[in-house]
Amino acid sequence: MTMQLQARGLRRGRAWTRSFRASRAVWAQRSPWLVCALFFAVGLAVSDDYPDGQDPMWQIRTARITLDYVTGRSDRLLDYQDRMYGAVIEIPLLWAQLGAERWLGWQDAGRLRALRFLLTHLLFLAGGLACYDLARRLYGRRLVALGAMGLFLLHPLLYAHSFFNSKDIPFLSLFMLVLWLLHRAFRRGSVPAFLLCGIGAGICANVRLMGLLLVAAVLALRALDYLAADRAARRQILRTGGAFAAASALTVYALLPYLWGDPVHRLAEILSIIAAFPEEMTQFFRGRYVSSLALPPEYVPVWFVVTTPPLALALGGLGLADVVCRGLRAPDRLLRCTSLRFRCLLIACFAAPALAVILLQPALYDNWRHLYFVYAPFCLLAAGGLHALATAAQSLRGRGQGWARGLTLACVAAPLAATATSHPAQHHYFNALAPAFRMGHAPYLNSLQALAAAYPDGPLNLYRWVYNRPSGLDEIAHLPVADRPRFRPVALGDADFAIQPLRTEWHDIARRARPTPPAPYAPVVHRQRVHGAVYATLALNPARAGAAAPYRAHYRAATAHAPAVRADFDVYLAPDARTVSWIKRPCAPADLPEPRGRKFVLHVVPRLTRDLSPDRRRHGFETRDFYFVERGVRLDGACMAVVDLPRYPIAHLTVGQRRGDAWQTDTLPVPLAPLLLRDYRAAYRALTARPPAHDGPFAVYLHPSGIAFARSPCAAADTDPKFVVHVESAAPRQQADRPFNNQDFRFPGRGLRFDDRCLAAAPFPAYPVRRLSVGQWRAAPPATLWRTDLRPPPRPQ
Repeated sequence: MTMQLQARGLRRGRAWTRSFRASRAVWAQRSPWLVCALFFAVGLAVSDDYPDGQDPMWQIRTARITLDYVTGRSDRLLDYQDRMYGAVIEIPLLWAQLGAERWLGWQDAGRLRALRFLLTHLLFLAGGLACYDLARRLYGRRLVALGAMGLFLLHPLLYAHSFFNSKDIPFLSLFMLVLWLLHRAFRRGSVPAFLLCGIGAGICANVRLMGLLLVAAVLALRALDYLAADRAARRQILRTGGAFAAASALTVYALLPYLWGDPVHRLAEILSIIAAFPEEMTQFFRGRYVSSLALPPEYVPVWFVVTTPPLALALGGLGLADVVCRGLRAPDRLLRCTSLRFRCLLIACFAAPALAVILLQPALYDNWRHLYFVYAPFCLLAAGGLHALATAAQSLRGRGQGWARGLTLACVAAPLAATATSHPAQHHYFNALAPAFRMGHAPYLNSLQALAAAYPDGPLNLYRWVYNRPSGLDEIAHLPVADRPRFRPVALGDADFAIQPLRTEWHDIARRARPTPPAPYAPVVHRQRVHGAVYATLALNPARAGAAAPYRAHYRAATAHAPAVRADFDVYLAPDARTVSWIKRPCAPADLPEPRGRKFVLHVVPRLTRDLSPDRRRHGFETRDFYFVERGVRLDGACMAVVDLPRYPIAHLTVGQRRGDAWQTDTLPVPLAPLLLRDYRAAYRALTARPPAHDGPFAVYLHPSGIAFARSPCAAADTDPKFVVHVESAAPRQQADRPFNNQDFRFPGRGLRFDDRCLAAAPFPAYPVRRLSVGQWRAAPPATLWRTDLRPPPRPQ
């Protein structure tokens, strides 16, 4: 009986063991899906903690313009500045948001933003799944594959960007997916597999044309295979290579509508634009400001090293060395071994873009965001380093599985700790190889500490302004715990204090000396110089800083006279013509949009051209535009901005407000002297009281200081075409390299519609004018609606 019980227990134990092993194998197969489900649940909870990013507005605009071109509603894509970018990612995101608005009734901008973030994050998780499966097939270990997946998903910088960056992170994810498809295609060797890989490479190139790197790499490998194969295998290689090339080319052509009209020349144009990106930006790098058009060769390598977890760097270097050693020991295996040859391809995909950046020095900005995709091959190389360590430990001590488990745990735990401790500022992550805030965050941390010391009690409503855009205050997370709740990042209209750089992009960048901007108008609470740049903490509410008396005195002196212009912000010109003040009372927070929303315009036209700098003489005026945070304060329910005028004799001023590329229609740019226009209706009556210089669809009136277009009655369709103003100078040296200076404008930029009337005005340049050509023009035929040549009146001496 005892023997039977023991045998039965032994059978049960073996059954339990087999069941446990079977269930463990099932859970091991499902582990990557469980990891992605866990990441998605965490993403639901933390997606609202990240900023909107810099590109979504432009990405959505690109999607809309592309859709309008495809549906035939507009041809704006043909001259759109971002026409080189595809919208294969942005259009589905836009459709998802529109569908949520229409079918789910979501009208809250926050919910739509969260939907966009989560869809972008889902694509990032799909890249993590591809990384797992590809590492498992390359190295044959599930633990190594899990370690690679952990390194890919838990890179702190990329994890944060996976929510708000809908351009670079989708490109990274698609690059990893195409690598997976490529390995599958080489493993199977069939035409359908290479067709699918070609479609994936075309989609990847639609997001960024750097995806053509994969197309070139695959075709190069197929060429090598063709040279090493016999006659029977060459036909299959030609079929698969041709299928891949055709699928990738047709996909790029189909998904990039700008190529439809003239694919060859337009593709060459796009490549030339990308190779020499025309926009200049300032980058803080290694303690100094550099131009994006003149970056040092070490820019990308340094950013990659200081923002990547150290364990990933060590494993990636080890994996790279392992491939090099294997290739040196058996060079013939580079062509015969699929796994080793694919790892050589990973090295090429990682090193070639970095070498191209170092040698060609294209325009880059925002650290290494343009090369985020190189982390996909680097992560797979790091998995190779992890595999090499586990294999070496197994050969030395026979315990490779334990070493693999420990290293896999480290690959997950180390970046997880870095990601969790830096939340929600992972996009400002730096590893131990770079001192804290070495890349430019120390000025803002010092400003917060100084502000906390100057005002030890009460909340501190703070606004940070940098590079012409509002920004979050991630440095609050690095303050003492007791001070963190006091700081409240708020909008400009609710802020009592603001932090801004006073001398950054103006200060000798790219060997071009630029004038130093004027000192801020608001009281300065704290000022510091860091690496040649001056940062200031301003008191936008002088009463809070205990310095309200001089600002109240200026307000009383300015408002003692009638305003020169009555508008949203009334404009006051001082009796001595030394200052211009913009004042609004009462002033609510909504009256002060963010800096990108509204800009105050001040153009100063001197009586003598020689008073202008050489680069401004062709335009004929000096620009003193500003944002409220630079020259404004809030005081006793009023908003006031003040600008000092230059000391040279002034012919007239142009004042206004601008939102984006269009002027606000409630503020007309008017000359303040010698002709003072206090009211739009009065200006219209004064102009139309005399015969026009030209009577057509718009009556054209000339004055020694400017030109005006008037129409009554006036509809919106009358002001849609562009107004043409071609100025021919009496002094040829004042002209551009064409026979005239083009000063065309759109009606929202310089016009106002009121009382069923339209009035637009443009100032003359300071140099003598011999002849004017005015009219209206539009893109659709007939292009020229009307046009006439005029001789301007004599200018006062």
